[in-house]
Amino acid sequence: MYRIYCVIFFVALFVNVFAGKDDVSDVKLPISELKMLDNSLRDARRYDKAKMLTIDSLQKVLKKVSLKDYVAQWNLNMDIGNQFKAFSADSALKYYRKSYNISMLVGVDSLKKLSEVASLNALSAAGIFPEAVNMLDSLEKESAQESIRIELLKAGRQLYSYMLSYVDNHQQFYAKYNEKYNKYDDELLKILPKESAYYKFVYAEHLIQENRYKEAKQILEVLMKELPDHTNLYGMCAYQMAEVYRNQGDETQYARYLALSAISDIKGSVKETMSLPTLAHWLYEHGDLDRAFNYINASLQDAMTGNARMRTVTVARFVPMIDNAYRQKINSSRDELMIYFILVTLLLLISGVLLFVLMRQMKRIREAQKKLAATSRIQDSYIGNFLGLCSSYADKLESMSKLVSRKISAGQTDELLKLIKSGKFTDDQNDDFYKIFDNAFLDLYPDFVDEINKLLRPEDQLVVKNGQGLSPELRIYAFVRLGVEESTRISQILHYSVSTIYAYRNRMRNRAINRDNFDSDVMKIGRNFD
Repeated sequence: MYRIYCVIFFVALFVNVFAGKDDVSDVKLPISELKMLDNSLRDARRYDKAKMLTIDSLQKVLKKVSLKDYVAQWNLNMDIGNQFKAFSADSALKYYRKSYNISMLVGVDSLKKLSEVASLNALSAAGIFPEAVNMLDSLEKESAQESIRIELLKAGRQLYSYMLSYVDNHQQFYAKYNEKYNKYDDELLKILPKESAYYKFVYAEHLIQENRYKEAKQILEVLMKELPDHTNLYGMCAYQMAEVYRNQGDETQYARYLALSAISDIKGSVKETMSLPTLAHWLYEHGDLDRAFNYINASLQDAMTGNARMRTVTVARFVPMIDNAYRQKINSSRDELMIYFILVTLLLLISGVLLFVLMRQMKRIREAQKKLAATSRIQDSYIGNFLGLCSSYADKLESMSKLVSRKISAGQTDELLKLIKSGKFTDDQNDDFYKIFDNAFLDLYPDFVDEINKLLRPEDQLVVKNGQGLSPELRIYAFVRLGVEESTRISQILHYSVSTIYAYRNRMRNRAINRDNFDSDVMKIGRNFD
């Protein structure tokens, strides 16, 4: 049985190692940040609810503002649109267009252009690129003050960033959009205030493109310390920091900063994120299929919730391979579970057999113990009765020796001879012997008389009263039960004549139900105690 357990153990060990070999990765996962991300995903609804409460409060204020207060109406619609901007592109576009309509009533050109730039951002996030490009080209033809120009350049930069992620597999279009993207970056760096956080971010991104990772890393580290971790710019900085580490070959830090970027997006209710799907793809490549599956589904759900169409398309590219790998893992896990189930069932069956064998062995041991106890009791009784008989004969012999000595000393030899011939000594000794033997035998075989009666016919049953001992015929068959079968030997022990022994034995056989087998049946009495 020990060998069987060893074989099963090594089979289970082999299955476990074999099943887990595909999940092995040389890269160390950033477990702490991944756990933080898991917790943030669980709390995502809470962050979204807080975002909606802010939007609801602004909408309530908007309802109370006079319809003739155009500036207040414009500001509130812009504020609501800004809240929706990364949360729901379609809703943001709706409120930006309201602001645009209000700006037309007000007749203030700056308000009109800001509304259009905001609408441009919403169109970009929603993936409505043709209208966004047309609007961008139209706005660029118009002159604007520097602050509005900066917002327009940011919008153009964002638009072509989205378009780059959309066409990254088409080199021709990618090169065209990348040229546009770099154009807006270069112009931004010329007019942005160098002390602004956005300038530092754009400059750090330029450094990464020029492979100046150490400088970019220093700038991004300072920015991430200064910015709140729930802001969109913090998430963008963390994403670029991940790019730094990826280019430096540090996969663990790459995943770590992707996780921090995704956490920032979740806290800010940003639905058009790229951090989470990128991290999901990385985890898929490094064997953490459970998280990869959860993250890619969360990313797809966010993109659909926020109506970020271009993100939906980008994320959707990762879904089939991750989903397929995850399903394969589930199927593999089912196979493993089936193997484990079979092994466990086998172990239970073996355990059941072992338990059955053990119970049988214990039963045999208990029976053996009972027999040993009975044998020990019989031996004790044998020894005790033997010693008692020896002691009795020793006392009788001593008494007789004293009597003989006294008679001889007194010259009473004739009286002594007469006493011996009378048989008194012999009769007394025989009576004592019978009494001791009967008590000893009945102690060993208390049911002897009942068992004998079972062998006799009902009308010939023997009755032995308490304290009277065995009758002569029962005493003879007690010796037969003890293995002394020869009548001559029994006559010597009991001091009966041989003819008397034969007579008693024939009388008992005649009373028996089965005369021919009576003696052998007597030999079987009490065998369970032998």
